Amino acid sequence: MPLSAAIGPMYWDTYIYLDAAQRIAMGQIPNVDFQAPVGPLVYYLFGWGLDLFPRAQLLLLAQWCFLAVAAPLMAVVVGDAAKRNYGLAFALLIPFVVFAVAPVNSLTYSSFPTLDGYSIYNRHASVMLYVLVSGLLFVKDGRKLAWFCALAMLALFLTKITAFLAGGLIGLFALLAGRIALRHVLLAAVIFLVPLAISEFAVHFVSSYLGSIAELVGLNEGGWASRVLTVVSAKLNVLLPVGVMCAIMAWLSFSGTESSVRFLDRSYWWLGVVTIAGVAFETQNTGGGQEFIFLWPVLLMAWPRFQRYEKRSQAVLFALAAFAVVPTISTVAHRALRSVAVMPTYDTLNLPILKNMEQVAARPDHIDRAQWDVSHYIDYADAYKSVAGEPGPSWNYYTELDFQLYYLIDLAAGAQAVLDFEAANNVRLGTLMTLEFTNPLPWVLDRDATRHIQIGADPSRTIPPMTAEVRAAIDATDAVVRPKCPVTSGRLALEAIYSEALKNRQVVSIHPCWDLLLRPGLLPTS
Repeated sequence: MPLSAAIGPMYWDTYIYLDAAQRIAMGQIPNVDFQAPVGPLVYYLFGWGLDLFPRAQLLLLAQWCFLAVAAPLMAVVVGDAAKRNYGLAFALLIPFVVFAVAPVNSLTYSSFPTLDGYSIYNRHASVMLYVLVSGLLFVKDGRKLAWFCALAMLALFLTKITAFLAGGLIGLFALLAGRIALRHVLLAAVIFLVPLAISEFAVHFVSSYLGSIAELVGLNEGGWASRVLTVVSAKLNVLLPVGVMCAIMAWLSFSGTESSVRFLDRSYWWLGVVTIAGVAFETQNTGGGQEFIFLWPVLLMAWPRFQRYEKRSQAVLFALAAFAVVPTISTVAHRALRSVAVMPTYDTLNLPILKNMEQVAARPDHIDRAQWDVSHYIDYADAYKSVAGEPGPSWNYYTELDFQLYYLIDLAAGAQAVLDFEAANNVRLGTLMTLEFTNPLPWVLDRDATRHIQIGADPSRTIPPMTAEVRAAIDATDAVVRPKCPVTSGRLALEAIYSEALKNRQVVSIHPCWDLLLRPGLLPTS
């Protein structure tokens, strides 16, 4: 039963998972044979999910495949909480289900009902941090907690390094607060390190992964203060009430309301440390996600302690807690339900050559506009070349829904043009590389992809200078595919980065919007 989903701004981020899954299927190893912006865990889960559900809707699969890791760990927390209080168990479970299932961010880039195909790995990281904080606060058995923390931290490490560091800060504080004993921390460390040591010994995964992350940090260094300011300003609706809550609870603690609790285990410390960890994590995630959802379990831990305060203080803290958590979950739930509700009025694409990629939906007028763009970009190619430098045709070009739809229509034309070229010349292009941010063509046509290059190719953030290894991989590539409708600053920048490896290639126009840059000697000379 193939499903379709409402296409959203920057939806093409979803196709990065296709690129990675195809590479893995062809025997490539993330961070060893190709560079990725985040950890490899979800790429493997996504690939296995495609094997299990060959007609899966790609965004839903990318979102839900992470449940294979997160759901069993959350079940441990809910099971322990239910032994003491069923209400607490449900209060932990319901937000987890909403955030883990809804492919929606808290920041909105479109006024139309859509689902968010970008920042998926940040949502996964936030959900796993929610699971980790819940476990540290509500799993009491020390040995079980050690295993739980080891697996949660391993998932964070293999999902996103900045989330792993945020989780490490929270875990360190849990140790200082007496929530986990040192011997259990050491046990967790051993459990965490064993699989990483095996993978390092087998394929040098850890060193390659950390080297890749260090390279990305080098490309994105600077501007940390501005990133913090961006996070604070974007999430002031969460951070302001949380800050006021911390101040009030710290003040009330002088009255002895938490005198029976260890000093560092008091509510305001937990709230402050988890918030700081969240800010540090979000400085590397300014495009959106499900920010600070892991404050929820801290507030649930603090809630019974609120009962010791006078009624007026309880009311103030309850109101502040609601301001801190309700907007995020209401936004995510509302946008997800709204997108489902309008689906009967949306049209779908008919691009069978793209397989699962065609399973998106949009308003009929948006699809009409995207189809109109096909001839428009061809007829006015020179005009778009003239604005291909910054700022390009629009600051919000990639957030426009008609662009995301047009990209699929254009990609289908490019894929068919490649097949027609192969049939006309009696060749098969075994290895493909695309001069574009995302590279789903190898998956669409079931080909191999160029090794040692970055997937999710953002020239300003993720592409290091070309090395001899990358040059050799591109030289061995049968065809470099160049999209031309329209020419954009990103496409030009990618071509400039790899220009030395593209010099001697035979350029063949296979479509008004597509060129092939062929490996020398691939076509017989006549």
